[in-house]
Amino acid sequence: MQYLRCCVTKKRSLSDIKVRPILDSLHYIQEHGASVVRFGDGEIDLINGRGIPYQDHDEQLARALKLILQVPSSEELVVCLPDVFQHLERYNRNAQVFWASHFERYRDFYEKECQSEWYGSTFLSRPYIDLQDKSLSDVYFSAIKGLWQGRDILIVEGETSRSGVGNDLFAGAQSVSRIVCPSHNAFANYDEIMERLLEHVEGKLVILMLGPTAKVLAYDLMKRGYQAIDLGHIDSEYEWYQMKASHKVKLAHKHTAEHNYDEQIVLQDDADYNRQVVATVGIEWEKKEEELVSQSEMISVIVPVYNVESYLRRCLDSLLKQTYTDFELVLVNDGSTDRSAEICEEYARKDVRIRVFHQENAGPSAARNHGVEQTRGRYITFVDSDDFVEDYYLYELHRALVENKADISICNFNSFNEERQSFLFSITSEMYFEKTYTVEEWLNQENTARYNLYLTFTFSPLKLFKRELFDGVYFPVGRLREDDATIYKLYLKASKIAFINQGSYYYSQRSEGLSRSGMLEDIASMISNAEERLALLATLGYDVTEHRDSYIKRLKKCQADSLRAGQIGLYRQLSTKLDLIEHYQKGE
Repeated sequence: MQYLRCCVTKKRSLSDIKVRPILDSLHYIQEHGASVVRFGDGEIDLINGRGIPYQDHDEQLARALKLILQVPSSEELVVCLPDVFQHLERYNRNAQVFWASHFERYRDFYEKECQSEWYGSTFLSRPYIDLQDKSLSDVYFSAIKGLWQGRDILIVEGETSRSGVGNDLFAGAQSVSRIVCPSHNAFANYDEIMERLLEHVEGKLVILMLGPTAKVLAYDLMKRGYQAIDLGHIDSEYEWYQMKASHKVKLAHKHTAEHNYDEQIVLQDDADYNRQVVATVGIEWEKKEEELVSQSEMISVIVPVYNVESYLRRCLDSLLKQTYTDFELVLVNDGSTDRSAEICEEYARKDVRIRVFHQENAGPSAARNHGVEQTRGRYITFVDSDDFVEDYYLYELHRALVENKADISICNFNSFNEERQSFLFSITSEMYFEKTYTVEEWLNQENTARYNLYLTFTFSPLKLFKRELFDGVYFPVGRLREDDATIYKLYLKASKIAFINQGSYYYSQRSEGLSRSGMLEDIASMISNAEERLALLATLGYDVTEHRDSYIKRLKKCQADSLRAGQIGLYRQLSTKLDLIEHYQKGE
């Protein structure tokens, strides 16, 4: 831990200690992106050798708190004190009595140790219950929420805190992740908490609700260049504010400020909360098997990369924001001639979960095969390098696979039009459902137009596979429609397939098209893939009635496409096959 040492010899009166009002403090923090350390009565007790209900006295912690208290507020760090050195009449009677008693004990301490020119208000996280005049609480909470509006936040809190659960306190955040720590004596786990923080903090605003330990964390994170805001009590205050409480009502389902012993709490299962937890420290994290998923199994995310410098960062950023964090990112650069390779290496330097492999240009099949060979995870999924995903993409695929005891889980997709820069939502939240299929039932979905299942069926992305399914299965190198030729073979090796109709994957719609020769090859691949599949399914003993019908439809479509493209030779080949099917069936 890093501490700034100052020598203090002056003494001042309590009335000389200047604390900025709540709104001024919040505006200053917002303007400068400052970190925040808030001192209250509990920290002063600890500095002076006393323990408090949720933190035993610890000499190392006490020294750290005293040194941080002496740091002058600045654009990097706002050190806060309770705004009680003048005009105690602003607070209710209980608060007035409490602070008067507190100063009887600690007046000399404040007058000697609090020498900074100004302090922020500790009450920026206590903007409601103790105030006589609550008319500005709306404004206070609006300003508080503004600190994380549109930002990715990482909450570090005690196991009973569950800040934001059951209310909309963090609804404006871009994403929410959590590290859950002991509610009592968290400082004993300080080093491990900091380790977990540094694994997850990049690009995030840190919100700390961990008692006195939060003060030291906020200071040390600030010194490392991260913004961290110590914001204990804010959740209880927000709950009381919403219920228009006139006294400190105890919350039944989570920790309540100043009800320090966490008695008679019945923690409620909350799917969003559980999904947000990316790490735990010093606690036993029990998860109900039917509702929660162990995140101890690595997913290998394979991203083939070829000349996508304009889209690659978007793809990688979306993957690094995953709430499911036990994954590796395998980037296979397929001989790119733009800046894609440099971008891959840049991201690999920033996150140890990323590994980059470079190969001569050999096409997407070779890149995927190379990626599969390099994987170390128990599960495999593919993401195309110009596409992007929601932050819960991996979590939901993994949950669906594990909960349903499936070998493959599949989700759906929406599209993003690059030319218009607009989303095209074909799958909405109202369409959500989850269903398991036998292999034969899923194979029969190939021609289902509803929910775009005929596309979802074939794409390599959108799916999480058990690693062993790839044993002996390879994408065909040098062939178009490689997904069409491969994915169904993985289905055949599965026992159960889980599908969630959730559009958590965004397919990039671009205007680039096939050349004339490429179109010929594409049409030919569509037919050869269908014929290969039909023959294999029949050999394996599957009922191929629907697949035969699908093959005939494909023949007719490709016949029309080849004629439209001026591919007369191919058109004649397809016409011959259709003529045989229509006029020379066995027994006719």
